[in-house]
Formats: sequence, structure tokens, C-alpha cells
Amino acid sequence: MLRHIGNTLLVQQKMIGRVEIEDKPDILWDQPELERLYARLEDEYELHERLATLERKLELIERTAETTLDLVQSRRMLRVEWYIVALIVFEVLLTLYEMWGRPHP
Repeated sequence: MLRHIGNTLLVQQKMIGRVEIEDKPDILWDQPELERLYARLEDEYELHERLATLERKLELIERTAETTLDLVQSRRMLRVEWYIVALIVFEVLLTLYEMWGRPHP
């Protein structure tokens, strides 16, 4: 599960670090005549739509991983609670045995 969460975070980091789609490339600041070419390519490859789809998929993966991790932690906590209850019952039984099971001097 931790590996899955790590992979999701890695994909998000790569997407933000390498492919910042919402920002225009720095070359457009130096050569504004390329603005129209960039706009055509942006429309042709549907960059904004692909970004939105990718973000939705990553959010779904992240929520699924978090939910699964929460379920695993809940199960572990429930198991620990049962161990504690068992230890308390065992201690009560030992106390009762000492009180009534042994002959008093």
C-alpha cells in the first residue's frame, strides 16, 4: 500500500516538475511570434483536457490509497483493542483465582 501511495506521489511530482502544462514555455517570452504555433499545438494535442483527466485520475488513485490505508489501520487498531480486552479478562481471572482458588492461611 505504501508503495502504491509512493508511486502516486512520484507521478504527481513528475507531472508538476516536468510538464507544467498550464504555464507557457519560457521560449514564448523570448520569441512572441511562436505564440500562435503554441496555441495551435495546445489545441491540437488537447493539453488542458488531458491535464484535467490526468489530475482526476491521480486524485482517484490518491483517495483510493488513503481509504485502503485507513481500513488497514482500523483493522490493526481493532486487533490491538481485542488484545487489550483479552489481557484485562486474563488479569481479572487471575485475581479471582487468587481470591477464591487458593486456601487462605
